[in-house]
Amino acid sequence: MSKSFYLNMENLKQLPPNVLKPLFNRDNIKTSILHIGVSNFHRSLQAFYTHELIERFHELNYGICGVDILDSSRKIYNILKDQDGLYTLYIKKTNGVHKAKIIGSIVEYFFGPENPMAVIEKMASPDIKIISLTIAEDGYHLNEITGEFDINHPSVTEDLKNPLSPNTVFGYLTQAFKLRKLRGLSGCTILSCDNIKENGNTIKQSFFNYVSKVDPDLLPWLTENTTFPNTMVDRITPNTELSDIHTLRNEFLIEDQWPVVCESFSQWVIEDNFFDEKPAWDKVGVQFTKDIKPFERMKLRLLNAGHTILGILGTLHGYKTVYEAAIDSDFISLLHSYMDKEVTATLKNQDIKTINDYKKNIISRFQNPYINDKLSRICQESSAKIPLFILPTIKDQLKGEKQIKIAAFIIAAWCKYNDGIDDQNNPYKIIDSLSGTLIRNAALSHQNPMKFLETTTVFGNLSENEIFRNYYLESLSLLRTKNVKDCIKELNALI
Repeated sequence: MSKSFYLNMENLKQLPPNVLKPLFNRDNIKTSILHIGVSNFHRSLQAFYTHELIERFHELNYGICGVDILDSSRKIYNILKDQDGLYTLYIKKTNGVHKAKIIGSIVEYFFGPENPMAVIEKMASPDIKIISLTIAEDGYHLNEITGEFDINHPSVTEDLKNPLSPNTVFGYLTQAFKLRKLRGLSGCTILSCDNIKENGNTIKQSFFNYVSKVDPDLLPWLTENTTFPNTMVDRITPNTELSDIHTLRNEFLIEDQWPVVCESFSQWVIEDNFFDEKPAWDKVGVQFTKDIKPFERMKLRLLNAGHTILGILGTLHGYKTVYEAAIDSDFISLLHSYMDKEVTATLKNQDIKTINDYKKNIISRFQNPYINDKLSRICQESSAKIPLFILPTIKDQLKGEKQIKIAAFIIAAWCKYNDGIDDQNNPYKIIDSLSGTLIRNAALSHQNPMKFLETTTVFGNLSENEIFRNYYLESLSLLRTKNVKDCIKELNALI
C-alpha cells in the first residue's frame, strides 16, 4: 500500500495526481468574508464556491475567516487548524465517478470560547465586507410557539451578564458593530446561509430584537449600515462516515481527519442586496436575484419536503437511507403524485418547465447510490421541518379547495412515526426538541385519534379544518391497521 499524507500545506505537493489541489497561492489571499459556523454544509457550498472563484478567476480579495462560537465545535476547529484550514471535498456523482478536491478558501480560523475578543476585533475590521452564517435554527433563538426571538433564552440571558464574552451570534455582532460605530467605520452585509425560510429577514429580526434590549442606541446606525440578503442554499451533504475517511486514505492517499462528502449538484441563490462590494460568485454558478421567494418556495416544498416524506415513510418501513426509499417504486410513485398534484399549483411566479425539470432532478439526486444519507438524519427535528416544508402546501391547497389527501397521509404517518417502532418491529430513536410532546400525543392518539393533530405548537389550528381533519383521520386509521407499504399501495391506486 502506498504511503498516505496528512493533509496540510506542507504535504499538498506530495498528494497524487488524482487529487484536485488548489491552483493558487493561499499566502496572497486577503480575508474579506467572515463565516460563523464552519459546518459540513458551509464547507460543501459557500467555501466551495469561494474556492472556485479564487481559483478560476484569481479573485484574491475574498478569502474566508472561519469562526466557531460554540464549545461543541472545538473538534472541527482543532482539526482545521491542524490542517492549515484545508479539507477534502469528496464529491460523489450518480455514475460512480467520484473526485477528491482540496478546498483552500478558509485561510483564517478563530474560536470564540478560546478568545472572544479576538473574534469581536476580527468582525469589527474594515476588511470584513461580509459576515456569513450557518448556525442552524437553534442559533436564532426563536420561541417554539410564537416563532419570535426569545429574549429569555438562557444563552441570551448569559450574554446580558457578560457582554464581552458572548454565547450567541447576536452578542458577537453587537459588540463588533459597536466598535465599528465607535471607530467611524461602516457596516457590512450579514449573509445567512441556513436552510430556513426568509433566512435574511429572520436573522435581521432576531438581531434587531436583541439589540433593542441590550443597546437600543445602536439600532439607527445598524439600520443605515447593514443589509441582510435572503438566500436559498442546496447541496445534499450527509454526515461524514469512517468509510469515507478510509477511502480517501486508500484511493487518494489523503489523511483528512474530517473531510466533507457531498453530491455533485449545488445551487446557491442570493438576493442582490449587499451593503458593500460583493464577490463575483455569479462567475462560478451562483445566482443573484431581486426576488428569492420563487426559488425558496420551490426548494422547500419540493426537495426538502421530499426528503422529509421519504424520511418518515422510509423509517416506518424499516429503510435506513434515502437511497433505499428512493428506489422503492411505491414510495417514489407517491412522491411524484404529491409533487404533481399537491405542490406544483402552489409554486407561484415560476414557469412550469423549470418546476418539472427541478422535480425530475430531485428524484435523480435522491437515487444517488453513493450518497449514504441516513433517514435518521433527515427525520431529526421534524417538528421544525414539517411546518416549513409541508404545512404551507396544505394551507395553500385548502384555501383553493384543492387536493390535500397525500399531505394528510404524510401527517398521519408522522404521528405513527412517533410511536418509535417500524413495521419490522425494530425501535428507532426520535431526535426532536419536542420529542416528549410528540411521543406522548402520538401514544394518546391510539385512544383519541385527534390528539396528535392538536399539537398546536406544530400545527396551529389545522385540527379545526374539517376537510383536512377527515382525510387525516382516515389515513391514521389505515396506518394503525396496516403496514406503511400496503397503505402507500392503496393510496397510489386511488390517486
